[in-house]
Amino acid sequence: MKDIYDVVGERIRQERKTNSLTIEQLAGLAGISPSFLAYIETKKKKASLETIGKLAKALGIPVADLFKTSKIPEKGIVYTASRTFAQLIREKSPTEIRTALEVAKTVLREINRGKRSSQKE
Repeated sequence: MKDIYDVVGERIRQERKTNSLTIEQLAGLAGISPSFLAYIETKKKKASLETIGKLAKALGIPVADLFKTSKIPEKGIVYTASRTFAQLIREKSPTEIRTALEVAKTVLREINRGKRSSQKE
């Protein structure tokens, strides 16, 4: 069985990449140094529970997700897209969030119209 710190390091790296974050960006969000984060991901240093909590919060996931020892299946495109959208609207005002949602709805309606018209042809 893998050491739990190996699991945590791998999971942090997976989640960071899923969120399209650099080591520097995630470290900044979590309030730790980029070099320490790199050591955690490469299993050269062990993170405290406090640091693991900060990283989970910065990634927007439950702390427990970083301790999962089973192989994580590939996340579907919908899940990845929703996480990306959530990252994009993080720290935006309610008005900006509503506007972004309305734009997304409009784009999706147009995509659906395009599909329907191409099916008729």
